[in-house]
Amino acid sequence: MIQSNPNKTLSTVLVCLMFLSSATNAETNQRIVSVNGTTTEIIYALKLESQLVAVDSTSYYPKQALALVNVGYQRTLATEGILNVKPTQIIGLESAGPPATIQNLKDAKIPLLLFPDEFKLETPVTRVLEIGKLFGKQKEAENLAKSIREQIQKLKLNKTNVKVLFIYSRNPSSVYISGTGTAAHSMIELSGAKNAISEFTEYKPLTSEALVKANPDIILMPEKSAQGFGGEKAIWEINGMELTRAGKEKNLIILDDLLLLGFGPRLPIALKTLNDRWKQLE
Repeated sequence: MIQSNPNKTLSTVLVCLMFLSSATNAETNQRIVSVNGTTTEIIYALKLESQLVAVDSTSYYPKQALALVNVGYQRTLATEGILNVKPTQIIGLESAGPPATIQNLKDAKIPLLLFPDEFKLETPVTRVLEIGKLFGKQKEAENLAKSIREQIQKLKLNKTNVKVLFIYSRNPSSVYISGTGTAAHSMIELSGAKNAISEFTEYKPLTSEALVKANPDIILMPEKSAQGFGGEKAIWEINGMELTRAGKEKNLIILDDLLLLGFGPRLPIALKTLNDRWKQLE
């Protein structure tokens, strides 16, 4: 007859209880500040919103995030505004700043998870899995990552010769176009079109000469840029636009900023939306 050791059994039970308590605390005792719209979207997708105490101004999806404390724009954060909400974890992108604020938060011993500004098909999957791991939501994260991968694999993104010009603006006096090495460039290429600008990287001010030379087939703009610029009518009034195919045919696509540039869980939707439009222009 085998006899159990009561002390050993009790020790095993206590260890299990401590483990479960630790796992529970990882899920319920966090005070998260998300300083990027995409990381905020992922937090909601993983059902972690009860631990989210503040967000930045790019965090408007889902709309429930708008009810939270807003700590400002992700690149111009203030240390005091973030520390006031007593965060236990800050999540965002490496482009968050300014550097002095990020250093102050590190000096305050606040853990930071800042993702690289990458624009790849696997980018949303990587972010989802990392956030899920950090907050004890591995299973939910794996399911979401699998769904994103499957949606991307099912896409039939036809390669086209459509030339796309991405315009970014907040007002008519400040208009920029995207070269290579940007989220916009990657979205254009991944969705099966060609960036009308290949002569430079990042963003440069739009000139009528550059516009005419690029001769885009279609203009692509984020929704907030189009609104700030003055709407579609103002876009067609840009000097030189009338000499391009886009201007002559009034070819324009405007998408929600986060959907278009966020590289988050809705990336497959954005890619399909763009590719469907490119195919119409072939």
